[in-house]
Amino acid sequence: MAYGIPCLLSVVTTFIVLRWIFRKHLCASIDGEVEYKPLPSEGRLVLIGLALMVAVLLAASSFGKDLGLRTCLAALAITVVVSFRARRSPLQLATEISWSTLALVVGLFVMVDAIETIGAMQLTQEWLAWVQRIGSATGTLITGFAVGVANNLVNNLPLGLIAGSTLHSAHAKGLIADAVLIGVDLGPNLSITGSLATILWLIALRKEKIDVSFWDFLKVGIVAMPLALLASLGGAILMHFLAP
Repeated sequence: MAYGIPCLLSVVTTFIVLRWIFRKHLCASIDGEVEYKPLPSEGRLVLIGLALMVAVLLAASSFGKDLGLRTCLAALAITVVVSFRARRSPLQLATEISWSTLALVVGLFVMVDAIETIGAMQLTQEWLAWVQRIGSATGTLITGFAVGVANNLVNNLPLGLIAGSTLHSAHAKGLIADAVLIGVDLGPNLSITGSLATILWLIALRKEKIDVSFWDFLKVGIVAMPLALLASLGGAILMHFLAP
Protein backbone atom coordinates (compact mmCIF):
# COMPACT_ATOMS: atom_id res chain seq x y z
CA MET A 1 0.00 0.00 0.00
CA ALA A 2 2.97 2.35 0.48
CA TYR A 3 3.27 2.83 -3.28
CA GLY A 4 -0.41 2.46 -4.15
CA ILE A 5 -1.28 6.16 -4.24
CA PRO A 6 2.02 7.27 -5.89
CA CYS A 7 1.59 4.57 -8.54
CA LEU A 8 -2.01 5.57 -9.24
CA LEU A 9 -1.10 9.26 -9.49
CA SER A 10 1.78 8.56 -11.90
CA VAL A 11 -0.43 6.42 -14.16
CA VAL A 12 -3.27 8.93 -14.22
CA THR A 13 -0.92 11.86 -14.83
CA THR A 14 0.88 10.06 -17.65
CA PHE A 15 -2.43 9.11 -19.27
CA ILE A 16 -3.72 12.68 -19.14
CA VAL A 17 -0.50 14.10 -20.58
CA LEU A 18 -0.31 11.54 -23.40
CA ARG A 19 -4.03 11.95 -24.12
CA TRP A 20 -3.50 15.68 -24.55
CA ILE A 21 -0.29 15.45 -26.59
CA PHE A 22 -1.72 12.90 -29.03
CA ARG A 23 -5.28 14.23 -29.09
CA LYS A 24 -5.17 14.91 -32.84
CA HIS A 25 -3.72 11.51 -33.64
CA LEU A 26 -6.35 9.74 -31.53
CA CYS A 27 -9.18 11.56 -33.31
CA ALA A 28 -7.86 10.65 -36.77
CA SER A 29 -9.29 7.74 -38.72
CA ILE A 30 -7.34 4.60 -39.62
CA ASP A 31 -6.96 3.97 -43.34
CA GLY A 32 -7.55 0.38 -44.34
CA GLU A 33 -8.89 -2.62 -42.50
CA VAL A 34 -7.18 -4.75 -39.93
CA GLU A 35 -7.43 -8.41 -40.77
CA TYR A 36 -8.51 -10.53 -37.83
CA LYS A 37 -6.37 -13.58 -37.29
CA PRO A 38 -6.96 -15.88 -34.32
CA LEU A 39 -3.96 -16.54 -32.15
CA PRO A 40 -2.39 -19.89 -33.13
CA SER A 41 -1.87 -22.64 -30.59
CA GLU A 42 1.86 -21.82 -30.38
CA GLY A 43 0.98 -18.23 -29.53
CA ARG A 44 -1.35 -19.32 -26.75
CA LEU A 45 1.36 -21.62 -25.46
CA VAL A 46 3.81 -18.72 -25.35
CA LEU A 47 1.31 -16.63 -23.36
CA ILE A 48 0.88 -19.47 -20.88
CA GLY A 49 4.67 -19.74 -20.66
CA LEU A 50 5.00 -16.02 -19.98
CA ALA A 51 2.43 -16.29 -17.19
CA LEU A 52 4.41 -19.17 -15.68
CA MET A 53 7.62 -17.14 -15.96
CA VAL A 54 6.00 -14.25 -14.10
CA ALA A 55 4.89 -16.69 -11.41
CA VAL A 56 8.46 -18.02 -11.14
CA LEU A 57 9.82 -14.48 -10.82
CA LEU A 58 7.31 -13.51 -8.13
CA ALA A 59 7.92 -16.73 -6.19
CA ALA A 60 11.70 -16.39 -6.36
CA SER A 61 11.51 -12.73 -5.35
CA SER A 62 9.21 -13.43 -2.41
CA PHE A 63 11.65 -16.04 -1.07
CA GLY A 64 14.69 -13.85 -1.70
CA LYS A 65 16.16 -16.19 -4.30
CA ASP A 66 18.28 -15.30 -7.34
CA LEU A 67 16.07 -14.24 -10.26
CA GLY A 68 18.41 -14.52 -13.23
CA LEU A 69 19.04 -18.27 -13.31
CA ARG A 70 15.43 -19.21 -12.66
CA THR A 71 14.16 -16.84 -15.32
CA CYS A 72 16.67 -18.17 -17.83
CA LEU A 73 15.71 -21.80 -17.11
CA ALA A 74 12.01 -20.97 -17.43
CA ALA A 75 12.62 -19.21 -20.75
CA LEU A 76 14.65 -22.15 -22.08
CA ALA A 77 11.93 -24.59 -21.05
CA ILE A 78 9.26 -22.52 -22.81
CA THR A 79 11.43 -22.30 -25.93
CA VAL A 80 11.92 -26.06 -26.06
CA VAL A 81 8.20 -26.78 -25.59
CA VAL A 82 7.09 -24.25 -28.22
CA SER A 83 9.73 -25.41 -30.70
CA PHE A 84 8.73 -29.05 -30.18
CA ARG A 85 5.07 -28.18 -30.65
CA ALA A 86 5.82 -26.21 -33.84
CA ARG A 87 8.28 -28.89 -35.00
CA ARG A 88 11.05 -26.35 -35.51
CA SER A 89 14.61 -26.25 -34.33
CA PRO A 90 15.10 -23.90 -31.35
CA LEU A 91 18.45 -22.94 -32.87
CA GLN A 92 16.55 -20.84 -35.45
CA LEU A 93 15.72 -18.41 -32.67
CA ALA A 94 19.42 -17.53 -32.40
CA THR A 95 19.06 -15.40 -35.52
CA GLU A 96 16.31 -13.38 -33.79
CA ILE A 97 18.36 -12.58 -30.71
CA SER A 98 19.77 -9.07 -30.52
CA TRP A 99 23.34 -9.94 -29.58
CA SER A 100 24.31 -6.27 -29.53
CA THR A 101 21.71 -5.70 -26.80
CA LEU A 102 23.19 -8.53 -24.74
CA ALA A 103 26.59 -6.90 -25.12
CA LEU A 104 25.05 -3.65 -23.93
CA VAL A 105 23.65 -5.32 -20.81
CA VAL A 106 27.01 -6.91 -20.03
CA GLY A 107 28.67 -3.53 -20.47
CA LEU A 108 26.22 -1.93 -18.04
CA PHE A 109 27.05 -4.46 -15.33
CA VAL A 110 30.76 -3.97 -15.96
CA MET A 111 30.22 -0.23 -15.54
CA VAL A 112 28.58 -0.81 -12.14
CA ASP A 113 31.56 -2.89 -10.98
CA ALA A 114 33.92 -0.18 -12.21
CA ILE A 115 32.01 2.48 -10.30
CA GLU A 116 32.17 0.43 -7.12
CA THR A 117 35.87 -0.23 -7.61
CA ILE A 118 36.84 3.44 -7.85
CA GLY A 119 34.94 4.22 -4.66
CA ALA A 120 32.12 6.23 -6.18
CA MET A 121 29.67 4.62 -3.75
CA GLN A 122 31.17 6.72 -1.00
CA LEU A 123 30.19 9.84 -2.93
CA THR A 124 26.61 8.66 -3.40
CA GLN A 125 26.34 7.85 0.31
CA GLU A 126 27.63 11.31 1.23
CA TRP A 127 25.16 12.91 -1.18
CA LEU A 128 22.32 10.86 0.31
CA ALA A 129 23.28 11.92 3.83
CA TRP A 130 23.29 15.58 2.71
CA VAL A 131 19.82 15.25 1.19
CA GLN A 132 18.45 13.67 4.36
CA ARG A 133 19.54 16.73 6.35
CA ILE A 134 17.62 19.13 4.10
CA GLY A 135 14.15 18.08 5.18
CA SER A 136 11.71 15.34 4.32
CA ALA A 137 9.59 17.02 1.63
CA THR A 138 12.35 19.04 -0.05
CA GLY A 139 14.84 16.19 0.18
CA THR A 140 12.31 13.80 -1.34
CA LEU A 141 11.73 16.05 -4.36
CA ILE A 142 15.44 16.69 -4.90
CA THR A 143 16.27 12.98 -4.61
CA GLY A 144 13.45 11.85 -6.89
CA PHE A 145 14.28 14.29 -9.67
CA ALA A 146 18.06 13.82 -9.35
CA VAL A 147 17.72 10.05 -9.65
CA GLY A 148 15.11 10.43 -12.40
CA VAL A 149 17.37 12.55 -14.58
CA ALA A 150 20.46 10.44 -13.79
CA ASN A 151 18.66 7.40 -15.25
CA ASN A 152 18.94 8.94 -18.68
CA LEU A 153 22.68 9.52 -18.34
CA VAL A 154 23.71 5.97 -17.36
CA ASN A 155 20.52 3.88 -17.91
CA ASN A 156 18.25 2.68 -15.11
CA LEU A 157 19.78 -0.80 -14.90
CA PRO A 158 23.17 0.26 -13.49
CA LEU A 159 21.64 3.21 -11.67
CA GLY A 160 19.15 0.94 -9.94
CA LEU A 161 21.97 -1.32 -8.76
CA ILE A 162 24.00 1.66 -7.57
CA ALA A 163 21.00 3.21 -5.82
CA GLY A 164 20.10 -0.07 -4.14
CA SER A 165 23.64 -0.54 -2.85
CA THR A 166 23.74 3.05 -1.61
CA LEU A 167 20.44 2.72 0.26
CA HIS A 168 21.57 -0.56 1.80
CA SER A 169 24.95 0.79 2.88
CA ALA A 170 23.47 4.00 4.27
CA HIS A 171 20.59 2.15 5.97
CA ALA A 172 18.25 4.71 4.39
CA LYS A 173 14.53 4.20 4.86
CA GLY A 174 11.30 6.19 4.66
CA LEU A 175 10.67 8.98 2.18
CA ILE A 176 14.20 9.19 0.82
CA ALA A 177 14.25 5.50 -0.03
CA ASP A 178 10.79 5.83 -1.61
CA ALA A 179 11.98 8.79 -3.67
CA VAL A 180 14.96 6.82 -4.99
CA LEU A 181 12.77 3.91 -6.07
CA ILE A 182 10.19 6.20 -7.68
CA GLY A 183 12.94 8.10 -9.50
CA VAL A 184 14.46 4.86 -10.83
CA ASP A 185 11.02 3.74 -12.02
CA LEU A 186 9.70 6.93 -13.66
CA GLY A 187 12.92 8.70 -14.67
CA PRO A 188 13.51 6.52 -17.77
CA ASN A 189 10.33 7.91 -19.34
CA LEU A 190 12.32 11.02 -20.22
CA SER A 191 14.42 9.61 -23.06
CA ILE A 192 15.19 6.40 -24.92
CA THR A 193 18.52 6.02 -23.12
CA GLY A 194 16.87 5.82 -19.70
CA SER A 195 15.63 2.26 -19.77
CA LEU A 196 16.74 -1.07 -21.18
CA ALA A 197 13.07 -1.92 -21.75
CA THR A 198 12.70 1.15 -23.97
CA ILE A 199 15.76 0.17 -25.99
CA LEU A 200 14.35 -3.34 -26.49
CA TRP A 201 11.01 -1.90 -27.63
CA LEU A 202 12.74 0.40 -30.12
CA ILE A 203 14.64 -2.55 -31.54
CA ALA A 204 11.36 -4.43 -32.00
CA LEU A 205 9.71 -1.39 -33.62
CA ARG A 206 12.56 -0.88 -36.06
CA LYS A 207 12.24 -4.47 -37.18
CA GLU A 208 8.68 -3.52 -38.19
CA LYS A 209 10.00 -0.45 -40.06
CA ILE A 210 8.69 1.95 -37.40
CA ASP A 211 11.27 4.56 -36.46
CA VAL A 212 11.05 6.56 -33.23
CA SER A 213 13.94 8.99 -33.00
CA PHE A 214 15.63 10.24 -29.85
CA TRP A 215 14.07 13.69 -30.30
CA ASP A 216 10.56 12.30 -30.95
CA PHE A 217 10.73 10.43 -27.66
CA LEU A 218 12.29 13.34 -25.79
CA LYS A 219 9.63 15.83 -26.91
CA VAL A 220 7.00 13.67 -25.20
CA GLY A 221 9.12 12.57 -22.26
CA ILE A 222 10.21 16.07 -21.28
CA VAL A 223 6.55 16.84 -20.55
CA ALA A 224 5.23 13.50 -19.31
CA MET A 225 8.09 12.40 -17.05
CA PRO A 226 8.47 15.46 -14.78
CA LEU A 227 4.72 15.80 -14.25
CA ALA A 228 4.24 12.11 -13.47
CA LEU A 229 7.30 12.11 -11.21
CA LEU A 230 6.10 15.20 -9.36
CA ALA A 231 2.63 13.70 -8.87
CA SER A 232 4.06 10.40 -7.63
CA LEU A 233 6.52 12.04 -5.23
CA GLY A 234 3.72 14.31 -4.00
CA GLY A 235 1.61 11.24 -3.32
CA ALA A 236 4.47 9.61 -1.40
CA ILE A 237 4.95 12.74 0.71
CA LEU A 238 1.22 12.93 1.38
CA MET A 239 1.06 9.27 2.42
CA HIS A 240 4.03 9.81 4.73
CA PHE A 241 2.43 12.71 6.59
CA LEU A 242 -1.00 11.05 6.77
CA ALA A 243 0.41 7.77 8.11
CA PRO A 244 -0.35 7.19 11.80
